[in-house]
Amino acid sequence: MTSRNILDADLGTVGRWIAAGVSWWVDELSTLLPARYRRSLRRRARWSARPDRDGSLQLHRDGRPTQARPPSPTAGWRADLVLPADAVLVRDLDLPRLSRADLRRMLAANMDRFTPFPAQAVYFDAPVAALADPADRVRVRLAVIPRDKALDALDQARAMGLEIDRFGAEGGDGEALFDFMPAIRADQGGGSGSRRLTLWWSACATLVVLNVLVAVLMDVRDVLRLEAAIEDEAPRAAAAARIRDAANAERTVRLALLTRRSQNEPLRIIDALSKALPSSQWAHRLEWNGHVVRVVGFKTPDGEVTEALRNTRALANPRSLLTDMPTQTTTGVEPFDVIADAASGSRQARAAR
Repeated sequence: MTSRNILDADLGTVGRWIAAGVSWWVDELSTLLPARYRRSLRRRARWSARPDRDGSLQLHRDGRPTQARPPSPTAGWRADLVLPADAVLVRDLDLPRLSRADLRRMLAANMDRFTPFPAQAVYFDAPVAALADPADRVRVRLAVIPRDKALDALDQARAMGLEIDRFGAEGGDGEALFDFMPAIRADQGGGSGSRRLTLWWSACATLVVLNVLVAVLMDVRDVLRLEAAIEDEAPRAAAAARIRDAANAERTVRLALLTRRSQNEPLRIIDALSKALPSSQWAHRLEWNGHVVRVVGFKTPDGEVTEALRNTRALANPRSLLTDMPTQTTTGVEPFDVIADAASGSRQARAAR
């Protein structure tokens, strides 16, 4: 199968492919279950048709004979067709463990070796009975029925107005042990039940595709709406961003101004000098640029302005700008000219401790 065959296929063909794929998937999953569970999962029809002594079909309801009959040949009552056990040939075979499809292909290819009939002359069913010994082999119960006998019984049932669900041989509990209908439907191209199943699966596949398309279209519509909303809000968002940037810039300026004010506040330096200078010294000039303070004034001969400033926390590295030789005025005082650096926050913290 090529990509062109897939693209050129009509809806009915696609439906048959989907139905075949689902049937294969279900068959593969069913092979994982034990045989008793597989039998319990099979749907049992309320009606069953069984051959009477004269060869005519007798209807049974819930396992009991009944005189009821379909009102017309087109009534389509769903029923199981159950033949006597001696109507089919049964043989147990130990075969390699394969998938159900591979197992059926192997049996069809070797039908003339396992039975007296060629594969073209019979319908067969081959349920797995149990695991064989060794463990990599399985025991398969092969049941075959001649095609002419099966088709005669099936035509008789359909002429009564029955739609056959399962077609097999009677077992010990009165139920059909095998099911030849899948092989018959495959040979006849599906049948009405298969056509209905194909139509249902085609409808389901179409609805799934429509749901996906609707979901995609809804997502595209939502994305377009979101893009339109974003475009509509873009001018307001840009204005808000400009306001935010302006507020952040102003906040930065305010923080820098507060920092400079806290560092360059002259009153703090004046307060520190007033506490550090002895009472016998006085200043008549003060210069402060935020980093360095200069104090010019007069002191007594025994006054040590530099040492006094060294003991304050607000100033660091005090030093005199005058020569080492003191110069006294006529009043007996000496001038001083001292500069000092503003102390850092870490030094002030250490001095406080």
